[in-house]
Amino acid sequence: MLVRLDPLAPAHLPHVMSWVNDRDVMQYFANRQTAVTEDEERAYLTQLLASPNDRAWSVYFSKDYVGQCSVNQIYWPAKNGRVFIAIARKYQGRGLGPAALEQMIARAWDELELHKLWLIVRKDNRSAQAMYLKLGFDFEGVLKDEYCVGGQYHDMVRMGLVRR
Repeated sequence: MLVRLDPLAPAHLPHVMSWVNDRDVMQYFANRQTAVTEDEERAYLTQLLASPNDRAWSVYFSKDYVGQCSVNQIYWPAKNGRVFIAIARKYQGRGLGPAALEQMIARAWDELELHKLWLIVRKDNRSAQAMYLKLGFDFEGVLKDEYCVGGQYHDMVRMGLVRR
C-alpha cells in the first residue's frame, strides 16, 4: 500500500482544513467541538511544530493527502507518547489508518527511541479499538465520563503498546 508520512509543515494547512471541521471525523475529539477557522488552525499547527514534545506527520496515499497522525505529549524521561490519527472521511475503510500507524510506530521506536505509545479512544468506537488491537495495542483501563461532547459524557478506553 502506497502510504507515505511527510513531516507536518505549514504548507499542509489547506489539507488539514479539508477534514478538521468534518463532524463525522471530529466527533471523537472532545477538544474540537466547534468550527475551527484557518487562522486558529494555523496558530495550532505553529504551536505543534514548535513543541519539543510533539511529532506530527501528514498522511498521503499515492499522491493524495488523506489525514494526519502524530505522537503527542511525549514524556521524554519515561520515553512514552500519546498517539493521534485522523483520516479524512472519504478515505476511511481502505486500510490507510493502520498502514499509516505502522509507519508512525516504526518511527516512534527507531527515530524517537520511545519505549511506549498510548492512546485513549471512545469506548463505543469498537472499529478503532479493533484496529489498535491488530497493531499490538492492549487495553489498559477505562476512564469513566472522561470526555463531554455535545453535553453527553463518554467513557474512554486507554490502550498502550510497549516496544518489544
